[in-house]
Amino acid sequence: MVLNCGAYKMRKCWQEIVKCIPYRPHAAVYNRAHVLFERNDTRGFTPEEDETLKKYHEKYGNKWKKIAVLMGKSRLHVKDNWRRIKLGNPKAGKWVQKEYQDLYDLVNMDLKMKVYCEKKSKHGMLRDNIPWGAISEKLSTRSDARCCVKWYKLRSPLVAQGLWSDTDDYLMIGKLYELDAACADDVDWDNLLEHRTGDICRKRWDQMVKHIGDYGSKPFAEQVDILAERYSPDLAEDREAWDNKPVVP
Repeated sequence: MVLNCGAYKMRKCWQEIVKCIPYRPHAAVYNRAHVLFERNDTRGFTPEEDETLKKYHEKYGNKWKKIAVLMGKSRLHVKDNWRRIKLGNPKAGKWVQKEYQDLYDLVNMDLKMKVYCEKKSKHGMLRDNIPWGAISEKLSTRSDARCCVKWYKLRSPLVAQGLWSDTDDYLMIGKLYELDAACADDVDWDNLLEHRTGDICRKRWDQMVKHIGDYGSKPFAEQVDILAERYSPDLAEDREAWDNKPVVP
């Protein structure tokens, strides 16, 4: 009854339920309830259920709620499984450099588009509110979960410590690209970013270089070029604008 409150005299019930869990946004509570109450005894999807899902999707399209009822599954699990089917057999293991670059290009494009949108509080529990499903489909080699995990692994742990910001990545690479230094020792790290110490800048640089493959054999200038493609300097303003955008209800 709660999951179909619109059909009963319970239209406002979710507002009351959410009040009991104030540290979670409305959408998170609602979606979690559907997962818990719609979940059946068997986890995952069998090959036969995959085929059934394909037939239902061909007939009903993206009407996940209807398909979920027919299959006795959570609509969220049905939708996630359809993404897996569409992706085929996603790769596992080490990422190649093209995948890294494609991931950065897709997330950067999403960021650039979001600068012109409102930053809504209902997305507060979603880090950056990045559409990983859509990004996974365009990347075509990794699942949405793997894309999400990989992206945040690339993020500096210094951010959580308050010693660095995501915007600083773009600013630092932009400065290094302009310098055109022959090696790391040519860089005046202490004066690279006026709001960050040289030690912190160098520490973040070392972290970033670890994710460009066989970094030990690449010259410094080439490392900067590779990272400038990922952290496009012209996106620094967009990244900062999004981070500083006020949250609206």
